[in-house]
Amino acid sequence: MKNLLALTAVFATLSTASTALAAENCRVVNMGFNPAQDSAAVLTNGTAIAKYLETKIRGIQIKTSVAQDYQALVEATRSGKLDFAWLSPVSYVQAHDQAKAVVLLKSVRNGGPYYWSAFVVRKDSGIKSLADLRGKTIAWIDPNSAAGYTFPRATLVAKGIDPDTFFSKQTFAGKHDAAVLALANGSVDVIATFSNNTQGNSGSWTQYLSADKAAALAPVVYSKPIPGDTLSVRADYQSGCSEVTARIRSAIVGMKSDPAAAGLLKKLYTIDAMIPAQDSDYNVVRQAIAASAKK
Repeated sequence: MKNLLALTAVFATLSTASTALAAENCRVVNMGFNPAQDSAAVLTNGTAIAKYLETKIRGIQIKTSVAQDYQALVEATRSGKLDFAWLSPVSYVQAHDQAKAVVLLKSVRNGGPYYWSAFVVRKDSGIKSLADLRGKTIAWIDPNSAAGYTFPRATLVAKGIDPDTFFSKQTFAGKHDAAVLALANGSVDVIATFSNNTQGNSGSWTQYLSADKAAALAPVVYSKPIPGDTLSVRADYQSGCSEVTARIRSAIVGMKSDPAAAGLLKKLYTIDAMIPAQDSDYNVVRQAIAASAKK
């Protein structure tokens, strides 16, 4: 009987220690951000969101980082270095397949959970249509960018155009702000970048350039709508830290109606709000990835 009681005490101690360890692992949260624009600005704005979340969820500490590129954010999720990641649509699909990432939320801009890719040119270039882009030089963003590579390539393929022979030269700008600067400075003829609508008055060129420089640029072709970029979580973190995951998700959804959070999402990635998402929302992205793949 004494031995049984001793064993029971040992198991109880081990269980308590295990619970405490799990709680400690859940308390420290590693959150990574997509380097879609100037990394220093993303880190500053991402850290502001992390500090806000810490005030809403007592006892957690959020460590923030910005990945070197899109693929590095996926790899950091796969390797367990990140618990949460702000992933582009293409990066989310990759992280879901490679790292068992689970989408929690997607972004809303201008009243809808979609955005577009646009081929943008200088107004004085004489380029007015898709056909005029033949033989021009283009700057894509990143091979894993939805608006800056996957969807614009899929748009060309859908029209029977081979993107790899259509342009005279292809480069990667790495980030949307770098791409619009390259276009404005005349380094390339056209860029593939994000647009917040299909009216031509809101996109990377209006966000990262002064009003006079932005007015000198114009989109000539748009892609199909792209589902909003995501906040995703590593599946094993969600299963082991379900309460923290749920509270972070809830707090970010609530930011749109909290005066203390006004502008934080807007400063981060020009997001108006984050709303619930599910994996099937990104099937259109999977189709675009398949269509845009090099043959």
